[in-house]
Amino acid sequence: MRFVREPTSVERTELEEMLRQEIGRVAMRAQMILLSARHYTAPQIAEIQDTSRVTVYAWLDRFDAEGPAGLYDRPRSGRPPKIDAAAEQCLTTALAQTPAACDYAATIWTTFLLQDLLLCRQAISVCADTVRRALHALGYRWRRPRWAIERTDPEAAYRIDRLIHALATAGLDTVCLVQDETKFKTLPPLRRMWMRRGTQVRVPTPKQNQHIYSYGALNLVSGEWQHLFSPKANSDATLKFLAQLLAQYPQQRILLVWDQASYHTAQKVQAWLRQHPRITAYCLPKYTPELNPVEHIWRVVKQRVAANVTRTLDAIQDAYRSFFAQQSPDALLQTAGVGC
Repeated sequence: MRFVREPTSVERTELEEMLRQEIGRVAMRAQMILLSARHYTAPQIAEIQDTSRVTVYAWLDRFDAEGPAGLYDRPRSGRPPKIDAAAEQCLTTALAQTPAACDYAATIWTTFLLQDLLLCRQAISVCADTVRRALHALGYRWRRPRWAIERTDPEAAYRIDRLIHALATAGLDTVCLVQDETKFKTLPPLRRMWMRRGTQVRVPTPKQNQHIYSYGALNLVSGEWQHLFSPKANSDATLKFLAQLLAQYPQQRILLVWDQASYHTAQKVQAWLRQHPRITAYCLPKYTPELNPVEHIWRVVKQRVAANVTRTLDAIQDAYRSFFAQQSPDALLQTAGVGC
């Protein structure tokens, strides 16, 4: 079954912006890629977009090769563009520096400054819209920057090497599980949906925003899913879930992969693990949620059971159980990104 390659976080953000800001064919193509990344098949996407499967496959291939920039229309024959290769190089060189480096009293480049730059250095007179289109074609976007907080785990390489070695040397009597928790709220998460132009669907808010946590563990080989609902995510709930895993696999050793949440590394939990040597826990590096396959499952579960619908906690739990009852082990492994 053909799906688009997994977009990077930067590409996904750019695709979502294209969906919001671009019009016509470009926005439709961005939607195709996002749907495929969510494992919609080409026939399903073709039906949603009212187009052919051949068209869907063509744009999946273009994205795989060129990324979001490949979703724009390529230049067609006609009048030679004013922004030629030399002008594009001038823009690229300028944007790699600050305006001050080019003798402009400014801290950021605007289309008007770039207009002036092209006129002074390339003798090219163009309007601001032409500069803007050229920047889009070159892969630039007008976006707000964000604060950069450098957060790294100095033990990241050690933890990854240790985990890889443990997984590679696990015996046939060892179950390999990856675990995580998430919070479900009665205030539903809002996700994009189809609605008529000029209208906006209203999702009612609950009188009280209650919540419940779900502990989940995925068997990396069989695709079996274990879960536990708890009003809190703390040491006591963690120990209850660990005991549940021991009961589920009474004869096997358990290799458990999880993050460094405080209730995983708490002294009470570590003491319990020392008393139950059949479970060996390995912590992922800090600040690396993308390394935990269960995160992908949570994203799909919340989309399917909680998005845009106000439900009670009991109803959320029922929908959660129904979702996993309908998922085959292979489908869960594929959602988690560890399937074949």
